[in-house]
Amino acid sequence: MLSGIIVWGGAGLALDHWLGTKFLALVGLLLGLGVAIYIIVMKYAPPVPPAGRGTGHNRPGGRPSQPRTQKGHR
Repeated sequence: MLSGIIVWGGAGLALDHWLGTKFLALVGLLLGLGVAIYIIVMKYAPPVPPAGRGTGHNRPGGRPSQPRTQKGHR
């Protein structure tokens, strides 16, 4: 996270020096912080379940399971 802030803040600082502005260092710092947080969230977020039929009522091999009935009834 720190490296993103340093790299993008440094790029903004270099552009500030080169273009003679005063705001690009702040823009670079905020951009680096935002990208670093996004990468961390994408890395540690829980995986999204694949889209498909049902909610996991499948047997191994992808075959659907038999419907459940009351005890003693078929």
